[in-house]
Amino acid sequence: MPVLAALVCAAGAKAQVDTLANQQLEEVVVAGVRVQKTAPYAVANIKKNELETFSKGGRELPFLFSQTPGVLAWGENGLGTGTVAMRIRGAAGSRINVTLDGVALNSPEDQTVFWANMNSYASLLGSVQIQRGIGTSTNGDGAFGGSVSLATGAPDTKPSVELTGSYGSYSTYNVGAKFSTGLLFGHLVFDGAYHETTTDGYIHGTGGRSGSYYGGLTWLDDRFRISYKNIGNFEKTGQAWNGVVTGNDDLTLMDGTYGAKTGISTYKDLYERGLGKYNPLYEYLLTDEKGFVKDADGNYTTARYTMRDGSYWNKTTDNFYQNHNILSFAFQPSAHWSHNIALHYTYGFGYYSELKQNAKFAKFGLTFYDKDGNFIKKSDFVRKKGLSQHTYGIVYNLNYKDEHWNVLGGLNLQQFRGGHFGYLTYIKNEEAEAKFRPGGADYKYYDSDARKFDYSGYIKANYRFAAYWNIFADLQYRHVEYKTDGLNDKFYKEGDGYRNQLLDISERYDFVNPKAGISYYRGGHKAYASIAYANREPERNNFTDNGSYPAPTPERMMDVELGYQYNGRNWHAGVNLYYMYYNNQFVQTGAQSDIGENLTTNIESSYRMGAELEAGWSPLSWLTLEGNAALSRNIIKDFDEMASENWDDSYRQIHYSHSSLAFSPSAILNGFLNLHYKGIEAVWHTNFVSRQYLDNTENATRSLPCYSQSNASVSYTLHPGKRFVGLKEAVFGISLNNVFNRRYAASGWVYSTILDSDGHPNDNRYTQIGFIPMAGFNMMGNITLKF
Repeated sequence: MPVLAALVCAAGAKAQVDTLANQQLEEVVVAGVRVQKTAPYAVANIKKNELETFSKGGRELPFLFSQTPGVLAWGENGLGTGTVAMRIRGAAGSRINVTLDGVALNSPEDQTVFWANMNSYASLLGSVQIQRGIGTSTNGDGAFGGSVSLATGAPDTKPSVELTGSYGSYSTYNVGAKFSTGLLFGHLVFDGAYHETTTDGYIHGTGGRSGSYYGGLTWLDDRFRISYKNIGNFEKTGQAWNGVVTGNDDLTLMDGTYGAKTGISTYKDLYERGLGKYNPLYEYLLTDEKGFVKDADGNYTTARYTMRDGSYWNKTTDNFYQNHNILSFAFQPSAHWSHNIALHYTYGFGYYSELKQNAKFAKFGLTFYDKDGNFIKKSDFVRKKGLSQHTYGIVYNLNYKDEHWNVLGGLNLQQFRGGHFGYLTYIKNEEAEAKFRPGGADYKYYDSDARKFDYSGYIKANYRFAAYWNIFADLQYRHVEYKTDGLNDKFYKEGDGYRNQLLDISERYDFVNPKAGISYYRGGHKAYASIAYANREPERNNFTDNGSYPAPTPERMMDVELGYQYNGRNWHAGVNLYYMYYNNQFVQTGAQSDIGENLTTNIESSYRMGAELEAGWSPLSWLTLEGNAALSRNIIKDFDEMASENWDDSYRQIHYSHSSLAFSPSAILNGFLNLHYKGIEAVWHTNFVSRQYLDNTENATRSLPCYSQSNASVSYTLHPGKRFVGLKEAVFGISLNNVFNRRYAASGWVYSTILDSDGHPNDNRYTQIGFIPMAGFNMMGNITLKF
């Protein structure tokens, strides 16, 4: 505080920047990837006050986005912190384009965003726009389910300090601070922030710590703005990607206790009795020669893994550090013209450490005989898999506006260089340890490099005519080159030994992505229609995991949107209809490689179609009722499943003329009740998610049942005035999540095999499901002080 005061006094000048002009310059920065309210697209806008409120709970952004139509979010630790993921219209993270101030955030190789690396970003943002479907042209990877545009908040032109703290269930806490010097010398603002979340996690072994920091320097004038932003994040989180695993005759877990062969006949019974918190990446069941061991209370017991030196294996952890640097210049020389140019560089480095119990030496390309000449097939290992990333580029946008035209042109030039590596850091067998890790040196079992060049340009034009009509056209050209070489972490038998999968991939793609639409906008009415076509290059895994299938080819999609919205005095309503037709969409067929990896291939024809509804009503000044619904069909045409037989020894091809796409619920509903009176605000939120199939065969046994759960929050904002010198505002709040203690899983995985000779024909396969359960009732209290 004294330092900030000294800086402000040293400046000795009042604000000289026009507030409206500053706001317009903020819009210039994201104009290239966002659409205006007249655009013919399905859009959800999230404002700064919503972001600020959400940021106090420590959860990651997808859980806020899931309150908008068609978005589903889940987290591995059950609380929504750390490792979380999302889908839009059933499309996974690699099909959702994400930008920050117009700069692409998707990891270039796997084309997804890891939200664990973006802890508390909600507190740094000024607004978010979610476009469902292809949307308008953006920077970076193609949007095949939707795009998310994040915009950092405008720097505060008045000196300010904010402190926030939250604490809740499972020892979860979130602390943060941010400040602004206000305008120094009438033009310069220095602002910064730091946030950190720590939790024990709901699922055993998922405790972790993650945080973010921000520092910015901004020079403001009425017609131009220069800024440098450094945004970093770190995380060390316990992992539970296997979820809670159960099979037809295997382990089932109730309310955190453990049981086997308990007579549970359906997965619905398992839901009702509790999914449990057992994490096979962290602990394992104690067994003896008679089977599972019970404790004095009759519960099946677990133990931590004991290392050779008598210490315990800590837990499987994911560790990642990332740092973004964005230098941008926004210039508005006249009322009609504006420019924005940004130089950016992102560095990322991370790894995960994992215990592999009773794993084959062949898994790591090793053959081992002991001193007596006995062939040793298995041992316990700890592996460390990681990567490094360097992404840099330039983004430029030019915008012209007048009474009838709004024309945007843009360029995005981005290059990526990265590396993948894997080490064995521990082998339980002492002889093998001495052979492969002499002197304790880590054994490198794979190493590869990758490069990707992504160059694109677009022009967008909106023409207003006859006072209320708008025609929109958008044409993007995108050139992509992807190269990777080296040794991958897959091994094949060769003579008496094994060889790595050799990577030698060099592909280039040229895409033309046209879009067009028309809208009518008058008073509270908006009607629109649009058609868009887009292409998307294969991910890294589409190359490495396609096995004997043909080489992967780009996915293509046509998206048709039709909508109507009305905003009245105290109510609003809208409907959006869509049809998304895919050609060569990548899906898993059920086949596995000879080393157990799920294989993907292009499927010729599939589609998603649906209706998205929104409505709200404020019958009283202090009461608002709102809701949204996403109803859809998600179909693969002419799908051939490769069904496992006899524990992967062979496959049976089963044809489906129409089957539902996996992880694509046909209904997602949200309802909100908001009470707001003076400084008090209370929100009730209930959502419903219909059945999710875990593979592409539309089989109810291999699915997650539907679920519904409710959250509530209450906050009180106090303006103390002169009673507390320097304190401008104090906010006290509490969040109650899963109020009715529902037992449900929002995501998972499935394995099934046909065992005709063992009582498991195709219509009653042996099935194993990994559930990703969410926590029961949990709560978080918070306090925020603004100076």
